[in-house]
This record gives sequence, structure tokens and C-alpha cells, in this order.
Amino acid sequence: MAKLNLFAYREKAKVRRPGVHAKTRTSNNKQSKNYVKKYKGQGR
Repeated sequence: MAKLNLFAYREKAKVRRPGVHAKTRTSNNKQSKNYVKKYKGQGR
């Protein structure tokens, strides 16, 4: 009979970032250092 491994999968703890509103490190503001275009690709 195979042994059951109960601790193989552990859910990652949610990282709290107090004072930081954004969930992702991207911005729509072109002057921002974290600016990323919405669509990468030719003509978009």
C-alpha cells in the first residue's frame, strides 16, 4: 500500500503590502517607471 503524502502541497500565504494599493507592479501612466503597454505587438 502506498504511503499518503499529506504535506506535498502547501498553499502560499497571501502577501500583505500595507500602504501599497496596486496588486500588480504595472502602471498605465506613461511617466511612471512601472509603465507597461496594455497590448504588446505590432500596431497595438
